Amino acid sequence: MDDESLDALALSIRRDGQQHPGLARRLPPGDTHLAEVIFGVRRLEACRRAGVAWNAEVRDSSFPDARCATLMHGENEWTEGISPLENAAQWKAMLDAGVFKNQSALADEIGCHRGTVSRAVRNATVLFGDQWLARIVQPVMHDFSGRSADRLAEACADPDAYDRARRRAEHLVPGEVPANALHKVLFDENAPVGGRQTLYERRRDGTGPVTARIERQLDGGWLVRVRPHQQTLAQRAELAEQVETLLAEETAPAARIRLGRRLVSLLSSEDAKDAHRAWLEGCVWTAAQTCGLKWDRWHCAAAADILRTQPKGWEAAILAAVGGTEADPSSKRR
Repeated sequence: MDDESLDALALSIRRDGQQHPGLARRLPPGDTHLAEVIFGVRRLEACRRAGVAWNAEVRDSSFPDARCATLMHGENEWTEGISPLENAAQWKAMLDAGVFKNQSALADEIGCHRGTVSRAVRNATVLFGDQWLARIVQPVMHDFSGRSADRLAEACADPDAYDRARRRAEHLVPGEVPANALHKVLFDENAPVGGRQTLYERRRDGTGPVTARIERQLDGGWLVRVRPHQQTLAQRAELAEQVETLLAEETAPAARIRLGRRLVSLLSSEDAKDAHRAWLEGCVWTAAQTCGLKWDRWHCAAAADILRTQPKGWEAAILAAVGGTEADPSSKRR
């Protein structure tokens, strides 16, 4: 239900119309609304944004709760990409509301194995049972795999580990730690408490608010946060150098391919053919340094020779020579 996806769906509905109807059930006379949505809530909100009427099949108020729940689950399972943990929370809510008398009845109705329902309900009970844990699980529940939810719930069975995890959670910002990293952040004592490692930080006047920060996340990604209007030109240049260094480290296995592509973008075949040899070697050396490669003059001279002596198709040749055949699939045929 995020704005970006709803706006995209609204645009599609405004252009092409609503392709799939929702399902609703009439409410008894005297209720605050005429009907309640069984499935198609996203389509309903998108239609509101698009300014068009929502198209839905409307069942009578006597349509059973259990049947509504089954249809809702089936629709979400196939069209909305609901995560196992979201399913678990939904199943637990159905059981708590008395829609199904027990887990076996729910499993039979939705066509799911009894053990799957039991494990899912256990996970939802554990992960949403205490406010401190629900606070950090809820924002990323749509990213949980079944295994990651199982693992996190199982770890909570140890009282001592659970108490330590609760204390570590006090330092976490909801939504900032990915679902697949929560177990490590909460239960691995060697993991950074905040879920991120600060690689670079600059504060205004040394001790004031943070104006630039580079952080590495536990899932392997990294973030750059910067307030450019609070940076001098020299500070912006320093930040750019820090980002370039980090990029070179993160893409080190592909550095040779990046170098080949950088050379192709910097030089035309005419430039390479007519350029002074020393200048051309300098261009190669500078590009290699930018890509994180510590090339000596012999590496640079070899690349420069290719640039100078290829009359046709030199772009593919330099890509293949510097980056290997993976740099340009077409070079495998040469």
